[in-house]
Amino acid sequence: FSVALCRRHPRLRAEILDLPGAVKAAAPILAREGPGDRVAHRAGDALTEDLGTEAFDLVFISSLLHHFAPAQGREVVRRAARALRPGGVLVIQELFALSSARRAGQVAALADLYFALTSESGTLSVEDLAEWQREAGLRPKRPVRFLSFPGAGQQNATKPR
Repeated sequence: FSVALCRRHPRLRAEILDLPGAVKAAAPILAREGPGDRVAHRAGDALTEDLGTEAFDLVFISSLLHHFAPAQGREVVRRAARALRPGGVLVIQELFALSSARRAGQVAALADLYFALTSESGTLSVEDLAEWQREAGLRPKRPVRFLSFPGAGQQNATKPR
């Protein structure tokens, strides 16, 4: 995502936080993509890494929070909000838990089963994500639901100026 965004926006710079093993494995891929010094890897753990204070205009969390217990996810969102500059945006991209089993469909049901087996967690509701953003002092926006990937989308929020 970072390389694609930097290609589309020539003045954009990105920093990717990932576990040390993932950074090592992804380094050749990033070098092959050729973003130069505009995209950098940062080895660390999202549960403990200091993201700084008012350091970023955008924090993009993709397919991560479903791996954590709710208290851990709330803390990651809180630290991401602190890392945003005033007017900055937090984008959380996830598979969403849907409001009823009837509406969930196969994708959400299979995702819940998979996450329960692999990380003892599960899909998150848009309402929960928005509440975590509010608790962190952000202003949640309406969720964006992906038409090409039913059940997936983004819950975005802005930091007041």
